[in-house]
Amino acid sequence: MKQLNIGIAGFGGRGSMVAREASNVNGGLMRTVAVMEPSDAQYELTCSTFGERPTRYLSVREMCEREQIDVLLIGSPNGCHLENLREIEGMPIPVFLEKPIDTSWEKIVEVMRFARRHPAPMLVGHCMRYAPILQKAKALLAQGAIGKIGSAHFVQYCHYGNGMYHTWRRESTGGGGMMLEKATHDIDAMQWLLDTRPTSVFASAKLTAYGGEKPADLRCNACPDVLTCRESPVNITQRWVEGEAFAEISRMDDALCVYSSAVDVPDDEICLIQFENGMHGTYSQVFYSPRSFHHRVYQLTGTLGAMEIDLGAEHGGTILLCDRYGTTADRTEYHFDYLHRNHYNGDGPMVRHLYDVVTGQATPQTTLEQAFIAEALGYAAIQSAQSGQSVQVQSLVPDDLRDLLDQPLFTLPA
Repeated sequence: MKQLNIGIAGFGGRGSMVAREASNVNGGLMRTVAVMEPSDAQYELTCSTFGERPTRYLSVREMCEREQIDVLLIGSPNGCHLENLREIEGMPIPVFLEKPIDTSWEKIVEVMRFARRHPAPMLVGHCMRYAPILQKAKALLAQGAIGKIGSAHFVQYCHYGNGMYHTWRRESTGGGGMMLEKATHDIDAMQWLLDTRPTSVFASAKLTAYGGEKPADLRCNACPDVLTCRESPVNITQRWVEGEAFAEISRMDDALCVYSSAVDVPDDEICLIQFENGMHGTYSQVFYSPRSFHHRVYQLTGTLGAMEIDLGAEHGGTILLCDRYGTTADRTEYHFDYLHRNHYNGDGPMVRHLYDVVTGQATPQTTLEQAFIAEALGYAAIQSAQSGQSVQVQSLVPDDLRDLLDQPLFTLPA
């Protein structure tokens, strides 16, 4: 079997996380040989935990020209994705692009235009679709386990929201907002499970727990309240079980203040979605939820019953099936152990699929076209929340990309 050389743009949290998974694929047949990382501190930090020191470059183009790169893994901050892609213009290198596609709608559109002319496969890191628990749910739905689906209700209670609001994600210019940064995981899963595309959305969003009047540039290590503030990295880490602290917080000496006047990304959002086959659904996300509460719960109701997918947390999750015409005892449960692996044990299968795509044994299952539809819905939700009106998803899509709305619907991987 062929060994693949990986080049990474952005050797931080997610980039190194996927690289670690890749190093385990097929007995080590995927190896990170080079990285583009502008930060000295980030490169040294990741190397200290990664166990290797890939050759470092300051330019994606230089890395790909000087190294034999079989696949480029883009795990840089969201707003850098288009810039990274433009550096390999015309180079036939397969690309793994972390979600979201980018941070602004204009740049997302440009990424799609780039993808149309790129002479190699591209896939998006929608890792949750590869998770065994969601693969099983998809198969059950395809078999008619709950009959014709009428509605779906997805919710994410993000207990590590404080970690995200200590970073560049707290500002819309940084991460693009949580409807793009975080919700596209769940929106993509919703589209995939329902096997349909969205047509319109009505949304509401607000800042409840974060934001305030603290200086825009205030950092925790310079704040006189660092020892008493319940949201300081010091106190967050002390509250969490040893070893479970959110990585971006536990090592941050210069965390940004979550109560800063610069915070403009809503921490509580909800939307009502209409789909083209007549289904409807709701999606909500809350970023100040307790760790002891639910994490992610997907509920689907059909003519023959209902399904609940409780994704749980790090350890495991459950699928619950209930018969519409049954008794209180007519319920079936499926339990899944995540083996402490990332994204409900979805990262490993995703990277194995990446290997198959690059070696020509498979076509991408999580495509840019599918991710584009999910992000179009996320952006439409942002526009709806700001305007107070329902937004038609197709109205946002430029004419030259309108055919993306007619792409084949989602199917189970072969």
